[in-house]
Amino acid sequence: MKRIALFLIVLLLSVTIVSVPASAFNGFQLSTASVGNFTLTDQNNSEMMFSDMTEDIVVVSFFFTRCTDVCPIITQNLKMVQQQVPDEIADEVGFVSVTLDPRHDTPEVLTDYMALHGVEWPHLTGNSTELAEVWSRFGMAVQEIVTDPHDDNMSDMDGQIHNSSVVYTNENGTSLELMFLPTGMTLTTLAAEEAGWSLNTSDSQFGTMVNGINGYDSPADWSWWWSLKLFNETNGEWEDSPVGIDSVNALEEQNIAWFSSQANASLLTAPVGDDPSVQVVYPDNTTVSASIPNFTGYHLTQGAFDGAEIDVNISDSSLGHYLNSINGASAPADWSWWWQLHTWNQSNMMWEDSQVGMDLLNNPMTIAWAPNSTNNDDIPAPGFATIETTECGGNGWIMGSGQNAHCMCDAGYEWAEDNMLSCVQIISDEPEYTVGHSTITYILDEEKKPRVSWLSDKWLPEDFVEDIVTLAEKEGLIEIESEGIPSVGFILSVVMISMAAISVRAKSE
Repeated sequence: MKRIALFLIVLLLSVTIVSVPASAFNGFQLSTASVGNFTLTDQNNSEMMFSDMTEDIVVVSFFFTRCTDVCPIITQNLKMVQQQVPDEIADEVGFVSVTLDPRHDTPEVLTDYMALHGVEWPHLTGNSTELAEVWSRFGMAVQEIVTDPHDDNMSDMDGQIHNSSVVYTNENGTSLELMFLPTGMTLTTLAAEEAGWSLNTSDSQFGTMVNGINGYDSPADWSWWWSLKLFNETNGEWEDSPVGIDSVNALEEQNIAWFSSQANASLLTAPVGDDPSVQVVYPDNTTVSASIPNFTGYHLTQGAFDGAEIDVNISDSSLGHYLNSINGASAPADWSWWWQLHTWNQSNMMWEDSQVGMDLLNNPMTIAWAPNSTNNDDIPAPGFATIETTECGGNGWIMGSGQNAHCMCDAGYEWAEDNMLSCVQIISDEPEYTVGHSTITYILDEEKKPRVSWLSDKWLPEDFVEDIVTLAEKEGLIEIESEGIPSVGFILSVVMISMAAISVRAKSE
């Protein structure tokens, strides 16, 4: 029985930029912690630490060499960016690319890729464990799904939840598509609401701290504290969580437990049923539990924004949950605008104003949040399609849209030659795998903090250069104005990128 490893790479910020935000940067402005230091292997098969990038500004892109759509365009775009950076800061801007396909992208393969594109900045690879750590630091969730053609254990509901998303259009008109990636804290909060528990939490340098549940608050002398456990499905035992609650992937760890460190942990019982659940053991050894039996628009909203680490404020009322603010932006006092919920009509392929609140949207695949002044036509279509028998020859489903669309082939099938929108049966007995992807490029400051993100390949080199110069000005590296950046025009950029892509294809063939 043949098994096919299918890598599904889902970015916490899988997005399409539909308009330029009214901010200091052209790209999406970020405020995150430093990604720190890590070690990978470069194209010369030498170890390289990220701290070796001593430039004050570092551009980090994610790619893989078998990607034939957005990755070559991004590489060529960055090549043009490197050429257009003003001379006065050229030595202070570094570039590095990190693979998303470590099994294929060996140092030798990276060397060939760099020669094909005519670039010289470091291209990094490593083993899956090393790269998983790096992807995590940049806010990317990577999930390996092994599919057996004769034993599909993933239910339709599980598949839907794993592929659900929220399209978020902010008050400046910039749109992001956020995949549903709930954290352990999302699960804890939802279970507490379901059961009517009160939570006492605080933010720290280590993330969210749970200090109290239902009035049982951990004391200041730390004589006991709330400890987190995860249920191991393989051995049927509860185990101490190796990570904090914000780093628990609630799609993978659907049963968690909180217990007082002085209580009897053996009181925890094996979860019953398939619904996500949370158990609690109080200091007096009494226990409670709660499950989440239904997947609604509220769960999708909370989980998508939590997974993307975008602050969302949702309050509960007698009429159900109400969204107050996203990323600190809330409706003004005069109610000149407010956050409006939209649903995707799969039949006519368009967004519609939701006729019900988020609590009444059961098992939603895709929803959108936008200011009520936003036209439905101005909200981009979701970046994935539902499975239809006509897609991919009936042997897969389409991921992405427009020129980025490509099949995610079923087990036992692969892309047809020169046609990523068709799946054909694999003849070879050797295991095959494919990579589903979206991608993101970051601009980091001297402290290795991501400050700006550019998503997919929908950007122009001169706009990217403007953001580099703007960050250089903010960091005190230069004192020139952003409008003085040397750049090429829109038409010239498109022509040069197209010619580069044609050249690369010709060389490859």
